[in-house]
Formats: sequence, structure tokens, C-alpha cells
Amino acid sequence: MVLDLTVLGCAGSHTGVGRMCSGYLVEAAGKRILLDAGNGSTGNLQREHRLRDLDAIVISHRHVDHCIDLIGCYYNLRFDPDHAGRMPLYAAAEVHELLTGLLSGDAPMSFDDLFAHQEVGHGDHIQIGEVSLRFARSVHPVPTVSTRIEVGGGTVVYSGDSAGGPDLVEIARGADLLLCEATWTGDAADYPPDIHLTATDAAKVANEAGVGRLILTHLAGATDREQAMAEAAAVFDGTVQLAEDLFRYRVEAHD
Repeated sequence: MVLDLTVLGCAGSHTGVGRMCSGYLVEAAGKRILLDAGNGSTGNLQREHRLRDLDAIVISHRHVDHCIDLIGCYYNLRFDPDHAGRMPLYAAAEVHELLTGLLSGDAPMSFDDLFAHQEVGHGDHIQIGEVSLRFARSVHPVPTVSTRIEVGGGTVVYSGDSAGGPDLVEIARGADLLLCEATWTGDAADYPPDIHLTATDAAKVANEAGVGRLILTHLAGATDREQAMAEAAAVFDGTVQLAEDLFRYRVEAHD
């Protein structure tokens, strides 16, 4: 059994040339799970899959570069003659209120006619077939979760937006792959506190958690990608890679 992680968007805060905002597809044990749905990411998803073929969607927080494509998903599913039922949606606090507010008064169907929403927070666990997902609080200005995905002994952890901290380290403990935000480069003291990680701090989290591989994502548009890679590689003991739109990363099961 394998766990495949496909990057649908890895840009931080806004899109760039050839870069969509946060979105990642997890495929394992016959299930397809979308992690975040930032600007443009679901367009990349539909290069290979229909939205109705997803088994669930997980949204880390309400900032639009992580969830706004769910508005397009709403219309896609609404006008898809072959879609039936409600798409399972697991989202941090305040996501549902934001999205339903944007669709307020849109007749004849509501957001909840198409999405079966469940709020998730620190310590929550859900099971989608053989795929296990656990959530931990993330340090960020709005309610945010980090997500641990496990199947067949393979583990991927997605930080969401995060300023690090012990909860991220703990949920990433021993993961095969940590997909970690690294919005900035240089000295963390040069940036506002409790919002994002630098590449160096992402590498420190990876070391402390003892992960096998570190994928840097959510780099801000002005962040030098080569500098981010160099700073993380100078600190992390394992393999470091930069997330790229449409790249696929594989984790082998090891029961």
C-alpha cells in the first residue's frame, strides 16, 4: 500500500505564475481526500479527477487562500448531474460560517445541501475507510488545525498555516513526510510573531519531531525559494524538498 500526496497549490497568501494557493490531494487505500482548497487549487485537481470523486475534504482554517475554492466546488457539485449526496467536509472553526455567508441568499440550494460539514479541532480523529486522520491546534491568528494522515503504517503530516510550537511537533512525531509551511526566510524576529514559520524554523520542527522527509510549502510570493531550501537543508538532518504545483510525493507503507 502507498500514500500519494499531490500538490495542487503551494503558494502562500496569493497566487503566482504557475502557482496556485494551498491545496493537496491525498490518495491511499482507494480513498481521495482534499486537504485545503485555496485559490485555483481545485482547477489543478480536475486535471485528473472530478470533484464528485473525492471521498472527503479537510480545511485547515478560514483564510481564503486555504478555503475559497469551496465556493467554486459548491457550484461544480450543484450543476453536476451525476453528483448525488453530500460531500463530507471536515473544517476548523469559522470556516463554515465564512462560506455559508458568502452564499447567503443563493437559491435554490444552500451550502449544506451539498456539503456534510463537521467542525474539527485539537484531539479530534476521523476515519475514512482505512485512512486515519488526527488533528491538532495550530498557532495562527484564526482557529487552525494541523492534520496527521496515517494508512498502512505510512504517515504524512500537514502543518496548515502555523507558527510552530509543541502541538505541531507532537502531531508530526515520527512522520514519514512533513508538509510544512515555510512562509519566510531569514530571522524569525524580523516578522510578526505567532503567524508563520521561516524555513529554518520549519526545519527545527522537523528535527524535533524526528520526521523522515520535509517538504517546504506556502512560501510567500517574495520569498526566495533557493534561499528557503538552503536554510532548511542547513538545519534538517533528513531530505528537504520544495513543494511544486502538480508534483506527486509518495510514502510507502511499512507495517
